[in-house]
Amino acid sequence: MNNVSELVINYLQRYGCQISEDYKTFLREACEIYPPPHGMAWYGNYYRQFARKPEWFANSLMANAAEEGNGSRKVWQFSRCIQDSECAKLVRSHSIDESRHSKMFVALLNILFPTQLSADFRSQLQALSPNYYHHKHPTTEPINRDSILDTKMVMDEIIKINLLEIRALILQLLLRPVLQAYATPKDLAKVTTMSDLFIYDETKHVEYSAYCIGKYIQQGNQEWVREMMIYRQQTVNEMFLTDVELENSLGTTVLNIDN
Repeated sequence: MNNVSELVINYLQRYGCQISEDYKTFLREACEIYPPPHGMAWYGNYYRQFARKPEWFANSLMANAAEEGNGSRKVWQFSRCIQDSECAKLVRSHSIDESRHSKMFVALLNILFPTQLSADFRSQLQALSPNYYHHKHPTTEPINRDSILDTKMVMDEIIKINLLEIRALILQLLLRPVLQAYATPKDLAKVTTMSDLFIYDETKHVEYSAYCIGKYIQQGNQEWVREMMIYRQQTVNEMFLTDVELENSLGTTVLNIDN
């Protein structure tokens, strides 16, 4: 059995998430055929090796804040292309979570490196999040009539979201002990609580997308979903195969460090 699929299924069960047996079977098969690199020992070793360097780690927090903010905007736009109202609502909730996650990564940067960021740069970081909330967000109306995606295109995107959120969950599990190692004793509880929320949210994102996949499977699309999950696991692996091993991939440090 692949360790990623089993770890994810265990977390789903830990939080009481309801997912179909077909989804579990297809996830296990996809991860067996194309094992996710983010579940391999070398991947975690690279991450921990680079994360020991404050400059690299600070950059990674900023990069995550930017990625979550951009992802929030993109996911919201996707929700406006979905005809199924239940699915669209779940996707919008995901977008709001990612908007909050962007601000949480900025908060972590400020907590762990409180004196090494300029005031101007701190204000720039706050703008990375689109600031979506359940009570305050962009329109939910379709962009236009032609923007509505057919069901297969929606499900292809939902499957990609599902597998990417699994990756995000694994990365949060890698991040947790590093955050705790950088935290001062007075900040340890706060940082740990934020990590708990990240892990919970990523698990719930896996759950809602697995739920949508399960509904589609029940409509007689088992083989299509099976083939697409295998294919999309391959493409996700190819997208992220080398991101952690490239030490300089995050550019110049955001910290003010005296040489």
